[in-house]
Amino acid sequence: MDDAPVVVPLEREEVLPSGLVAALVLGLAAVALGRPVLALVSFAVAVVLALSLLYLRFGFARVRYWRTIEPTHAFPGETVTLMLALENAKPLPLPWVEVVEELPAALEVAGVALEPSPKPERKVLRTLLTVGAAERVYRRYQARPIRRGYYRFGPARLTTGDPFGLARARLEVAPAGTLIVYPEVRPVESFGLPAERPLGDATPLHPLLEDPLRIQGVRPYQPGDSPRQIHWRASARLGELQTRLLERTATPALALFLDVNTFEHFWEGIRPGELEWAISLTASLAAWGIDQGYQVGLWVNAPLIGGERFIRLLPGRHPRQLQRILEALAMLVPHTGHRIETLLGAETRSLTGGLTVVVVTALVTDALRRTLLALWRQGYGVVLIAVDCAAGLHSRRGLEVYELEVSRAAAA
Repeated sequence: MDDAPVVVPLEREEVLPSGLVAALVLGLAAVALGRPVLALVSFAVAVVLALSLLYLRFGFARVRYWRTIEPTHAFPGETVTLMLALENAKPLPLPWVEVVEELPAALEVAGVALEPSPKPERKVLRTLLTVGAAERVYRRYQARPIRRGYYRFGPARLTTGDPFGLARARLEVAPAGTLIVYPEVRPVESFGLPAERPLGDATPLHPLLEDPLRIQGVRPYQPGDSPRQIHWRASARLGELQTRLLERTATPALALFLDVNTFEHFWEGIRPGELEWAISLTASLAAWGIDQGYQVGLWVNAPLIGGERFIRLLPGRHPRQLQRILEALAMLVPHTGHRIETLLGAETRSLTGGLTVVVVTALVTDALRRTLLALWRQGYGVVLIAVDCAAGLHSRRGLEVYELEVSRAAAA
């Protein structure tokens, strides 16, 4: 409650004081002239004006308004609760308070027809409240976000006045409260990727190092196994050669690179359908990778809201790694002129071996093809996912290429 925004009046009407004085003077004159009816009417008008002045001056005194959103993180289509609260901590009741709350246009409120707003990507929720003396009232709404993004709530405009509607005090409460809507996460096969091995044969040509002191088990010897890995005791016991299985010294890593460019030139704009589909695919690959035990990282050639030029999350297996990735994808600003191949070349220099690089893009350029082939020759596992465009590359060992169509995957 202490951090609830305090409402500050924005408007004063100066007519009431002079009208009140005029009504009192007229009433006293009527008494002096022996006009009881005129005096009664004048004093009644004075009482009404005094009451209006009281509401104008003190209607929003010791009044607080705030909003809460629970939960503050959701997926598209999930239900969140929007609560509007108004507290009147004085003995003067408020017979009516009109609340006009600005909401994101991407939010649907159950059972309420939102009004249009002059601001882009905004709508208006209008509600009428009655607040008694020393009372707090709530209005709860069930809402549903329809697309990913980072959304702020407010400002809210409040209006109150006397029961006769002669005076109105208008107030504004600053924006407060945010909702982060993650991109949709689906099974990778729903995008057209193989269910069992969505990365195909894109295994790094230089696998992670193995620790000779940590034996995981044994298996029958196969041609090509190093003689150093033969487990002689197990071979003698079983009567045939056995090869030691060694634990790896590190966890396999998956580096997801998302390209937000959908046209050759950034001033041509973006294709929102393909881009949002690619964002959802990237989020789903991150969830799949973490579920499979990968260290997963994310790079995007676009900034976060209020953030750096690029999104850069190094591979990790922290319990909150998936949440960090989903938050970054929810809050990315899809406007950039930076090339994904430039980001690839700069970032992969600092990444270790045993890495699989996955590039999701709706724009495959010659420069990107050359960069991916260079990474493949350096021993990285490489996956190119071309969204509604030609890849111009062929799959081979260590390099997997997919050409996915948004319309076909959506229909499936």
